[in-house]
Amino acid sequence: MKLSNERILNDVNKLGEITQKQLPIKVSYALAKNIAKIEAELKIYNKEREKLINQYAEKDEKGQVKADERGQIIFKEKERWEKDIKELLSIENDIDIHKFNINELNGYNMSASELMIIDYMIEE
Repeated sequence: MKLSNERILNDVNKLGEITQKQLPIKVSYALAKNIAKIEAELKIYNKEREKLINQYAEKDEKGQVKADERGQIIFKEKERWEKDIKELLSIENDIDIHKFNINELNGYNMSASELMIIDYMIEE
């Protein structure tokens, strides 16, 4: 299954919330396994993002990244930063997703938005 870095970033917190629910063991196991794989990809993404921040951010006299009054990083080459971070977000990762049958959720209450988050994990 191919998942972009952007999708991983958008979904990771919500996946964690879903795992807090009482779910059937097969569903819970699949989610836990998939989250572990997704978090491994997220570590790589975060390292590459840090490289970009170090490359494009303004730094103070101590070499620390500068931020504005709202805590937002100040970039010296904003256009190049935006181009490169957009490219990093669009990279697709080939992740071996552990799937479960939709019938495993029978009798368990999940919202439509939760089902949309895990749609690639469900097989019919």
